[in-house]
Parts: sequence; C-alpha cells; structure tokens
Amino acid sequence: MTGFVGGHLVASFLADGVEVHGTLLPDGGETPPAGTIGHEVDITDPEAMAALLGTIAPDVIVHLAAAASVGQSFSDPSGTWHINVEGTRGVLEGMRIAVPAARMVVALSGEEYGRVPLDQLPVTEHTPLNPLSPYAESKVEADRLCEQYHRDFGLAVLRLRAFNQLGPGQDPRFVVPSICRQIARAEVAGEAVCRLELGNLESRRDFLDVRDVVRAYRLLLDRGDPDRVYLAGAGRSESVRELVDIAVSLARVPVEVSSDPSRIREGEQADLYAFPRALNDLGWVPRIQLEQSIGDTLDYWRSRALMEVD
Repeated sequence: MTGFVGGHLVASFLADGVEVHGTLLPDGGETPPAGTIGHEVDITDPEAMAALLGTIAPDVIVHLAAAASVGQSFSDPSGTWHINVEGTRGVLEGMRIAVPAARMVVALSGEEYGRVPLDQLPVTEHTPLNPLSPYAESKVEADRLCEQYHRDFGLAVLRLRAFNQLGPGQDPRFVVPSICRQIARAEVAGEAVCRLELGNLESRRDFLDVRDVVRAYRLLLDRGDPDRVYLAGAGRSESVRELVDIAVSLARVPVEVSSDPSRIREGEQADLYAFPRALNDLGWVPRIQLEQSIGDTLDYWRSRALMEVD
C-alpha cells in the first residue's frame, strides 16, 4: 500500500468511502497512507497471512507486493523469486484458509512475454510466455500459482498482466520518472541547460497511465472473470524518443539529449504492445493521454525538488 501503484489504488478506494487495510514490511518503519490501516506482516508466511486476513475479513484483495525491478533481479534472483513467488503463495494460502469467498486481483507483468516476433504483435492472452529475466520468470510462476488456486480451490483470483506504467510517484529507476526528476532538478537549481544521457531512444513499448491501471483493478474486482487472463495496455507502442520529446516540450529549461550506446542492451526487443481484448469486453479503455501522464510526473518531481532545496 506504500508503493507506486498502491498509493494510487488507495486514493481511489478512499474516494469511494472504502475501508482500506494494507500490509507493511515487518520492522520496515513504513507509515500507512492517511485514512488507512496498516499491518506489518511477512507475506511469504502463509499462517501469518491467514491470521491477518481472518481478522480483517476483506471482501476484496489486491496483491501488489513484489520485487519490481527487472535489472535488480539479475543481481538478486533468489530474493526476487522469494518475494514474488513465495509472497504470492503466502497470500493465496491465506486467502484459501481464511477468506475463500473474497475476490482478489494479482498484479502480473507484460515482461512475462519476453521477446515476441514483431510479426506476432500485438501480444494477446494467447501469446506464449517467454520470460527473459529472473523477474519475468518469477512473475510467470506467480501467474501459474494463481491459475492453480482458482482451478483447484475455486478461489476468485483475477490475473492482470500490466505493461509499462507511468505516473506521479513512480520510482526514478524507470525511464520516465528518471527523465522528469533530472529536468525538475535542473529547473529548481537554475541550470542553463539539462543534459540527459539515455540508452536506446528508438525502443518502443506499450505505456499506460497508472490511474488507468487502477481503474482496471477496480473493474476486475467488481466484474472480472477468473477464467480469463487480462492484459492492461494502451494497444499501441511509443518510442522512448517520443516520451522524451514530450518531457522536453514541458521543461522550463533547455534540454540536451544524447544516446549512450553502452547502455543499449544487445538483442533488446524493438517493439512490444498489447491488445487488451478482455478488459475492452468489460468496457475499459485508457482515458489519460501520455502528455498528461508525463506532465503530472514532471510536476511531482518539481515539488520533490523544491522540498530538497528547502
């Protein structure tokens, strides 16, 4: 509940008057968002999760907790697997034991598809999974566990494979918030020019505002079919260069952009986007344009940069 997507989801629930409980890292010193109730628990411990869920007795659950960095998963594959797989198993077991009538949406990933031939785009729920990182492998296994618990125990577990998400509050390890943070810091510092050094500017991906993804979670909790797999995507791809151009157009200082060939991964997928057929069938379509997503992200980092100065 303290993460990027969690913060936006909490705000959506609270706006509708929903009582919100959420997990916090054990002894992690995390503070739950205002208006919510936080519980320190190890999600990889099924008995602890069953005890917590039995006490709260939730109607709906959204499982977002994960090690989310593809790059970091290569340096800590076992830690990534433990959090993403055993954490998912712990939540599913807790649900099975304590609240089997609840409905749950689990945050999965477009990274599960790995490298897809360009002539086989867009990705659909029927595209073969081809994980290319420890992170993606852990998400494929979590996906499989969710399917198993629905099949074997009848749990209403909804699987949402989300593609690249944008929006205010995202970790600056990701490309758009990294760009926006650098621009905001240059603005606040009064620099004559902001210099951005990036990797492959021509790489194309399916980008979606996090608030549109939150609407998808809420929709699946209400009306999703556990027998289907859902993809959250815009249905088209944008290049990193296009995202940079939008950010540069919104900047208050001149921006110089360069591409560092050493930061381009060999064999990188040139293009990837999804067809969110199952969500479309429920009436969901993205509402927030990239310009708004990037503008809101830039404003977020401007406020953070001002706080750093103060």
